[in-house]
Amino acid sequence: MWIYYLFLPVLLPVAQGQDCLYPMCPPFQGAPCNDNSTVPYSSPDDFTIIGAPLQAVHESSSPPTGLALDNSNHIYLTYPRNTGQTPSNVVIAKNFTAEEPWPNAAIQNCTAGQDPSTCFINVQNVVLDSQDQMWAVDSGIPYNATSGSNAITGGAKVMAFNLSAGANNSLIRTYTIPEELLHDGANANDVRINNTLGVGGFAFVTDESKYGSILAVNLSSGQWTRRLFNTSVVKADDGYVGSYNGQPVYSWNGTTKSFINTGSDGIALQSGNVYWGVLASRRFYYVPQSVIADYSLSDEDVLNAVVYPGQLGSEQAGLTADDKGRLYLTASEQNAIYYVDTLQQYVTEEVNGTPAGGTGLVEPDNYVVKTLVRSALIQHADSAAILDGWLYFCTNQLEYSPNRQYNNTDRRKGPFRSYRVWIGAGPAI
Repeated sequence: MWIYYLFLPVLLPVAQGQDCLYPMCPPFQGAPCNDNSTVPYSSPDDFTIIGAPLQAVHESSSPPTGLALDNSNHIYLTYPRNTGQTPSNVVIAKNFTAEEPWPNAAIQNCTAGQDPSTCFINVQNVVLDSQDQMWAVDSGIPYNATSGSNAITGGAKVMAFNLSAGANNSLIRTYTIPEELLHDGANANDVRINNTLGVGGFAFVTDESKYGSILAVNLSSGQWTRRLFNTSVVKADDGYVGSYNGQPVYSWNGTTKSFINTGSDGIALQSGNVYWGVLASRRFYYVPQSVIADYSLSDEDVLNAVVYPGQLGSEQAGLTADDKGRLYLTASEQNAIYYVDTLQQYVTEEVNGTPAGGTGLVEPDNYVVKTLVRSALIQHADSAAILDGWLYFCTNQLEYSPNRQYNNTDRRKGPFRSYRVWIGAGPAI
């Protein structure tokens, strides 16, 4: 004879303030159903805020990618044409919301038949050098080009403008990237200048195409080189899926899903090295500036000189550097700005048996990436610049842009604010 036992759940009274229908099973019986009071959270709408308060310095109606400052504290912004035409490609902020085309209105858009080396096609970023010159990097890829297209002939370039008093922001020189270096959709994205390297200095440019590369131009001779093309140190992770505000991010063409493949993107010069990050990854690298500037080296020699200090824990779009050996990385997945010390004298803790302080460069195995600031206001920090102890950066909600959203819906919502945060250092020289 079989005896059947029917076990029925016992409904216990729900404690006041709970909204669950059924009690927790042991060992969780009696636990609150929606308890968000434990560290580090104080409510379901908050996350841990780290670092000094942010100060808003400018508000844009459109999403900027580039930001620079001159020595008079003027803010410059770029409005790229990656997802459509923009009236002005580069502007100078006149107050918290007002802007004017910079250096003038005429250069903002090429007219029919105009030499594309003399006007803006698609400026991605601007940067100030140590000689009071403002540089603009132009991908040369028009707003209506298909994905992966090569730049138009003469359009890809870096341009130097004179900010000295009385110079009227005049164009000093244009360095047009040779057409033979623009194969496979080379996409000039960011630039940094060392005015003292070699005879007349060098400009270093990242190529954010899916193949990636680092370009450089000798500012005296005007000779260009393209290095590390299609190598692992400048290419996206295969099948990369980032995260933004808690949501995975894919590449979308309507309802067809693929993966973000943006390569080498942000760039900075620090401690004699060129640093760059690969956007569709959590990786960053560096190589001596002298190696990239030595055109006699083979591609294999250059690749062998690249140093990988490890992952940094976030996708990143922008890099900048200060005069105390610190490298800053905009950590879009974490709503944060990260940093890492590259000079041993500024290291404040023992790492891998190496005591704090000392001399020389930090060994790559001893790089420790830390958080400078984290805030929900940091909605994809992109470009950054340093002046008078402050780190400035723009935000643009890149992951909400059409090619990263299902059915190409543009989820970006303005206004888009630029901020500053105190770091107590000047720009790297």
